[in-house]
Amino acid sequence: MNISGKRLATASLAAIALGLLGACAEQSSPDPEAATPTATSTPQPSPTPEEENMNPDITAEQITFVDELLAEPLPQDEATKRIEEAGYAWRLGTIDGEPQAVTMDYRPDRLTLTVDDGLITDATWG
Repeated sequence: MNISGKRLATASLAAIALGLLGACAEQSSPDPEAATPTATSTPQPSPTPEEENMNPDITAEQITFVDELLAEPLPQDEATKRIEEAGYAWRLGTIDGEPQAVTMDYRPDRLTLTVDDGLITDATWG
């Protein structure tokens, strides 16, 4: 290959490389029309703090169950009996302000209980 052929080949490769770079840049740039809201879009309400903290693995039934369980302080044995009858597991997380050793595994069907003076005062799923 002579010098002019090498120059032509180099120029061709450079043109191909620039073309590929340009194509990549076009693909990664945002579409300005996609970001523009349409006249028919309606604003979504902001989630409440409770909704922001909700775990998607926890069902509305489970939330209601805990609300009813904690409606009035129950003795530990009565609360755990209700939990088991409902088909859930439980463990003690805190007793009279003292954290208990618990595993780090996540189980959405298990309640971790807080007991103060023999009464259940809090319960969290997981």
